[in-house]
Amino acid sequence: MSVHSVKLMQTMAASFLMGQSLPANTPYEQKTSMLIGVLLIMFAEDVDGLVERLREENGAIRTLCEEGEGIVTDAALREKLAARPAGTDSLRVSVLQEENDALRALLIDLHAGVETATDAAAVALEERIFAELRRSTERRRLLSQPL
Repeated sequence: MSVHSVKLMQTMAASFLMGQSLPANTPYEQKTSMLIGVLLIMFAEDVDGLVERLREENGAIRTLCEEGEGIVTDAALREKLAARPAGTDSLRVSVLQEENDALRALLIDLHAGVETATDAAAVALEERIFAELRRSTERRRLLSQPL
């Protein structure tokens, strides 16, 4: 998504917020127009950082899977972790999202593989997995909040 696309969404949002895009004669129409404007602002904000978020998240999950290879005792899981998707140079959201989906599925398996382990390395890895999940949630947080 280009800078122009984000600016277009922001401009459209402002138009809806100021009641210029739809006739807003009744309170319902005014609130509907404002809601559309707020949603466009939130959408523009999310799209603006999407590639950065996916690249950062994919790298973090890939690192956790790499660490997990040396920690998990289940041979099948180790094999799955070793076969994780290689990083891509693509900046296409569809490519990055597909990679993210595959890596998140591996992370779920890895988490299940270490959550009952009691050795120090597995416990530490589980803590790093939880830390990454918290960071992932923060990456998705929008600065603008709905009304």
